[in-house]
Amino acid sequence: MKEIYFNDRDGNTVLSQDELKGLRLTHITIIKELDEAEQVNINEGLFWLSQQRTKNYLTDSFFKKLHTKLFGEVWKWAGKYRTSEKNIGIEAYQVPTEVLKLCQDVNYWLKNKSYAEEELKARFHHKLVYIHPFPNGNGRFSRILTNYFCQRNGFEKPKWQAHLSPGLRRTLYIKALQKADLKRFEDLTYFMNHHIEQEKALRALT
Repeated sequence: MKEIYFNDRDGNTVLSQDELKGLRLTHITIIKELDEAEQVNINEGLFWLSQQRTKNYLTDSFFKKLHTKLFGEVWKWAGKYRTSEKNIGIEAYQVPTEVLKLCQDVNYWLKNKSYAEEELKARFHHKLVYIHPFPNGNGRFSRILTNYFCQRNGFEKPKWQAHLSPGLRRTLYIKALQKADLKRFEDLTYFMNHHIEQEKALRALT
C-alpha cells in the first residue's frame, strides 16, 4: 500500500505512512480499486446525509460524522481531524479552532444576511477547503457539505461545472480557490453559480 498516493481530486495530498496504515481494505493495491471502494462508501454517506434533518448541522460534530459516513468503511481515520501537515491547508493544530470559528461565522452571516446568497456559499466552501480538516477526502467532503448547506438554506445548488472536461474544470476550480485565498471571491462565486461555456473557460486560462 505504500506506493499508493491518494489524489484528493483538487490537489495532491500525500498520506503519511501512519495514515496509509489506516486503510481498512487490505486487498487494495492500485488507485483504481481505492477509487471504486471510496465511491461505494460515498454513495452510502450521501444516502445517510439525505435523511438528516438536524438543526445542528453547522457544528464540529456534524462535520466529523459526515466525513465518517463518507469514508469510514475505507479509512480508520475518517471523521478525525488530521494531525499531520499537508501541502495545502492550515497548520494541523489550528483545525479544531478554525472549524469552530467557521461554524460561528456562517451562522452570523446567515442571521445578519452579511453576503448575497452566491457569495455566502462561495465563502463557506472556500473556508472548508482552506482549513483542509481531514487527512484526505477534503475536496469531496467540502463540495458535498456545501451542497447540503445550500439545500438546508433554500439556496440554489452549486454548478461545479460538471459539463467541462475534468482537467479544465479542476484548473478553473483551483485558480478560483487561489484567488479566494487572497479575499477575491468573484471567480469562485462565478464558478459555483453560473454555467461556464467551454470556449469561455479556455479563454480564462490564457
